[in-house]
Amino acid sequence: MAVVPAISAAGLYIAQQRGYFTTAGLRVKIVPVASGIDAIPNLASGSVDVDEGQWAADLSAEAAGAVRLYALAAASAGGPGVQQVVVPAGSPVTTVAHLRGKTIAVNALGGLAVLLTDNVLASHGVPVKDVHYVPVPFAAMGAALAAHRVDAAFIAQPSLSAAEITNGAVPLFDVNQGAAQNFPISGYVVTQAWIARYPRTAAFVSALERGQQVAATDRAAVEHALIPALHISKTTAAVMALGTFPLSVSAVAVQRVANLMQSNGLLAKSVNTGTPVKELITR
Repeated sequence: MAVVPAISAAGLYIAQQRGYFTTAGLRVKIVPVASGIDAIPNLASGSVDVDEGQWAADLSAEAAGAVRLYALAAASAGGPGVQQVVVPAGSPVTTVAHLRGKTIAVNALGGLAVLLTDNVLASHGVPVKDVHYVPVPFAAMGAALAAHRVDAAFIAQPSLSAAEITNGAVPLFDVNQGAAQNFPISGYVVTQAWIARYPRTAAFVSALERGQQVAATDRAAVEHALIPALHISKTTAAVMALGTFPLSVSAVAVQRVANLMQSNGLLAKSVNTGTPVKELITR
């Protein structure tokens, strides 16, 4: 499984650490990736079976004809403090308007980070063409800010809290606003070819959703799972915002992502989660 090391995979880490997959007779290997976008070619080639990644990246790949996807389960949705654009301590960038001409770190180009940042820029009258996005892994963003290699960074938890605690990063704005409030973030997908070859995924999904249920109801369990999985401190775990952990894939939620992407010009073609990407959101 290709997984972005972030809170979005809390349900998976819990299921792995509590032995839910082992009990179901499954062996699950978690491979960290910088973004779900990076894993899609490996998903298509078969070197990765399951990708935990952003719905935005999945929809882009599907709409571009790069791969046909099938959603196994939901992973996470946003909330206050889960994803923010931050700047270095003492930065002259103190308003959204100050980002004109600036460089913003994102974990992947064309994915959720760009989509949600663009959404806020547009609401403040800042043309997206006036900023420059550069890819930087979440875990490296705090250091990149402190060294002034970038002017700002879109960071997700727990790297967000770690950058604030360790590197003195200062929040500029929370992306949990407007059309992106409590936004669907990520899910677990496979290719259509894979699901046709291995249709009996019920045991895997059931074990994963057991972990998801714990993540949705027990913060202490999330912290306990993420400290070793993501190599974060107890302090970071205690202060980081979590968002929510949906218990099922929702066509309505994925359509929200598609709608915002379309309104920001980030899809190769018009997408309706009924067609042509019905397979993405139909279990």
